[in-house]
Amino acid sequence: MDANRRHVLAAAGLSLAGAALAGCAVAETTALAPDDRAAPPDALRRTSVYVPGYDPNAAAANGVPVSRHPRLARGLTDRSKPHRMLTRIGMDGDIVQAVLPAFAHDVEISPDRSVGILCGFEERDQVAFDPKTLDVVATAPAFAEGWRGGGHAVFLDGGRFVALSERAPRKALGGEGIEAHHGRVTLRDPHTLKVRESYSTHGIDPHDIRLIEGGKYLVAANYGSLPRQGEKDLSVPRAVTEACVTIVDMASGKLVDKRVTNRDRTELRHLAAGSLDRIFAIQALLGDVPSGAQSMAGESVAYGLDITGEKGLAYLAAPVLKIGRGGEPRALGDRRTAERMRHGLSIVYDAAHDQAIATFPTAHRVMVFDGETGRVLRDVDTTKTGLRHPCGVTLLPDGKHYAVTGYWENLFVFERGTHRLMRDLCLYPVFFGHSHITAA
Repeated sequence: MDANRRHVLAAAGLSLAGAALAGCAVAETTALAPDDRAAPPDALRRTSVYVPGYDPNAAAANGVPVSRHPRLARGLTDRSKPHRMLTRIGMDGDIVQAVLPAFAHDVEISPDRSVGILCGFEERDQVAFDPKTLDVVATAPAFAEGWRGGGHAVFLDGGRFVALSERAPRKALGGEGIEAHHGRVTLRDPHTLKVRESYSTHGIDPHDIRLIEGGKYLVAANYGSLPRQGEKDLSVPRAVTEACVTIVDMASGKLVDKRVTNRDRTELRHLAAGSLDRIFAIQALLGDVPSGAQSMAGESVAYGLDITGEKGLAYLAAPVLKIGRGGEPRALGDRRTAERMRHGLSIVYDAAHDQAIATFPTAHRVMVFDGETGRVLRDVDTTKTGLRHPCGVTLLPDGKHYAVTGYWENLFVFERGTHRLMRDLCLYPVFFGHSHITAA
């Protein structure tokens, strides 16, 4: 090849490379430009999604840790007490954050959007806040000395009261009877958090709660675990005394129904409910690290650590249950899908399509269940869309979409019924770990 030909080819190559690099630069600029994101539909423009962040120590703003930031931590009066960071994500892309004095797990917003509840979990304090500014409105301790927050709440009577799940002091089962370990649902004034009334949940360590039949009944998921004799805290595997779903009449506080789901090692944690015939309950089975490694023996592609778990334990497969009138709790899924139900976390019921939608962050799955039969309609590997460790799920108030969030970051939007990913509506904030989300 002569010199002139080499020079021509080299020049052509540089021109092509320059064009390719220019194309990449344009594509990158386009992807990052906030003004180029399609505006959300009018029905979503005023919608916000609330995320309680678990690890504020990993976050900083203006070069200062958020727990010491004069604006973000303005609601803290004692930094030595448990606190979490709350993020409000506007579907228009607006982000508001604040550090609040609660060991937060979930959020509920009143129907008129005048107040929000940051639900404390396994610690004393609950927090009421302004849903727009995230300023603290009120704080209050758990039901009684030694009691702990149950992590979830629900508004009733049009927002006049908020019901919170609360847990009795933890100790091993003795001769006092199991009733002494039952938790309660407290009915509180949402703006002051003063307790107005309380009912037993008729189960140990209540967690998730739902209202059904127009608020006539409250459905509670009760973990059911107690420490073993001689121990002060829960062990792995769990010693499950009585995991159960209970249904309480809200007018009288009386137990309407109780479905025991396990008396061995499998806890009952979260649920979705549309009626007495549409109760979907998520179980949790904890094992040690070797048993967790064994459960992944079939995964030949390299994978990372489960960032949603805790040190020294692993989430093993535990099927979602469907509970209806008069029948025993029924495990859902076939062998293949049941093996993927590891660390079931958030679940919602979509009444318009008679479907339940659940997240499984350890397995990177979102599953959709038929409301009538319980059949698994969709089993989605979210890593294929870029969503890892899906945790929170919430129905958006436009009636057309729902949102799913990754454990540490990213909010993906899907169309109800079809479950198509709506990429133009997705947002990519960081909220530093979480379990649940709430839209309002």
